[in-house]
Amino acid sequence: MQEPTVADMSIADEHIVVEMKTRISEVCKELAVNPDHAVLVKKGSEILGVVTARSIFQKMSEGVNATKVKVSKIMRTNILSISADTPLSIGLDLMSKENPDAIVITGPEDEFVGYFSTSDYRDATRKLEAHQKMSSRLSRSRKVITEKAEEKDSNGDLLDLLLGDVLEEEEEVDSLSTLSFE
Repeated sequence: MQEPTVADMSIADEHIVVEMKTRISEVCKELAVNPDHAVLVKKGSEILGVVTARSIFQKMSEGVNATKVKVSKIMRTNILSISADTPLSIGLDLMSKENPDAIVITGPEDEFVGYFSTSDYRDATRKLEAHQKMSSRLSRSRKVITEKAEEKDSNGDLLDLLLGDVLEEEEEVDSLSTLSFE
């Protein structure tokens, strides 16, 4: 069973992407509809920063006029880029060690393919835990089946091994149903 990757999470939601010259007032219109979204700031095709509603409020409390300021002036720049095919366990480990402002997911040619949000992180930890439990159960099942197969006569097949006495019981029932009571 293959481990899920960071791209297996819902990385296409919970964000908007804007250019560096975008004014905060324009971003606020989007955040009014979706206040939990992150605003990823790009220059060309590269994501350079992130702005959230919280960071806007913080700057406004410091006296910054949101109608005149561009996102590039208040964006946070500690961005972690992770390849889309990175296994979830490695990605989560990187995220917890780096503690970035934002996590962007990149494709095979380092192009932006998505944003890994806080809720994606929570979902990813649950998904990874479920994957690890399932892998452990499959491993134990394989071990038991292998041991049973070795004990079994080499003429027996896997179906007999898995179903065991069930087939024998069905044969007994079939033979009883052919009996006639006259």
